[in-house]
Amino acid sequence: MKQFAYIILTISLLTIWSFDKSLAADNEINQIHNLKQNFIPILKGVWVLTDYISKIEETKSPLKSADRLQGVVTMVIKNTTKTDSIVVEVSWNNHEGFSFSTYFKRGQNDYSLKTNLTDFDEKSNFYELGFETVNNETFLFLYHYSKINKLIDKKQFSKVANVQQDDDLAWGLQFIVNEKLFSGNYLLIDSSNSITNITFKNDGSLTGDSDLKTYYIFTDFLGGPKTILDGIAFNVNEKNMKCFAFKIEKDTTYLYSTKGDEEAGELLQLDKIKYKLVRQ
Repeated sequence: MKQFAYIILTISLLTIWSFDKSLAADNEINQIHNLKQNFIPILKGVWVLTDYISKIEETKSPLKSADRLQGVVTMVIKNTTKTDSIVVEVSWNNHEGFSFSTYFKRGQNDYSLKTNLTDFDEKSNFYELGFETVNNETFLFLYHYSKINKLIDKKQFSKVANVQQDDDLAWGLQFIVNEKLFSGNYLLIDSSNSITNITFKNDGSLTGDSDLKTYYIFTDFLGGPKTILDGIAFNVNEKNMKCFAFKIEKDTTYLYSTKGDEEAGELLQLDKIKYKLVRQ
């Protein structure tokens, strides 16, 4: 009789344990679903480090702003998810690309999620990805925590586009630099004072001059020859590609030829003004 009672008790305990386990699994699924519903509409898009954008606006110079390009500087988050996470594609130092996962698991607060982003200097530290609203505008934040959950620092990111338009993970940064420095209508004045109406667009295209179809502003200063000049190239990867140094002074942008031999280790220097761009 006692043995029978023991069997009944064991079955009851196993049933309760199985029920609790099933309930916990259901709760986890519901939590993941709710976090997806709340976070995905906010996370998706192309995000660029706000501090870099502010520096570009202030200096009008990618070279003078390059000190801000450390660590994660651009994030691309598409509207595709795995069961419990979403992939964040990253431009690192504006020079290399990689990705990390953001999990639909609540972080240190209701507005952040856990990630597997690694702190290469201290493995016990960790990162979370979240959002905050500042002056009615939503920004993403990478929160950097110590192993005792103390906030070390946080980096703010501004949304520059809803969808990535290029395979280059630095596309978003180039897009916002184009917008802040060159996008708009100009009078293009050459060395003979010939004038052409020309329009620069955010996507790196331009119209108004039959010889100039695209432009590219140099923002990556790692891995190449050292420079003291800001540079722009027209018709990149074409036979008629043209490169100039540039300076922006109020409403006028000056395009210069350069002198010097980079292959001999010389720094390029400004030479002659080849064009003036007068903003309209």
